[in-house]
Amino acid sequence: MKKAICRILSVIMLAVTAFLIYCAITVTGSGFLDLSNIVRYVLTGMAVISGAIALVLARIGWKNEVVWQA
Repeated sequence: MKKAICRILSVIMLAVTAFLIYCAITVTGSGFLDLSNIVRYVLTGMAVISGAIALVLARIGWKNEVVWQA
């Protein structure tokens, strides 16, 4: 059960990572108070963190269990 939850969460976090990267690429801004660069850096940082979480969850969820036979 734990492995199934980790697999599902890793796929969801991977989708969140892809969405954050897409948002960071397409952010634009203009005008008096242009904060698009700051938003781009924040979104990139969030994408890195969610990608690392997805990697950890994937390693837990898809780790092969070794069955020891005597």
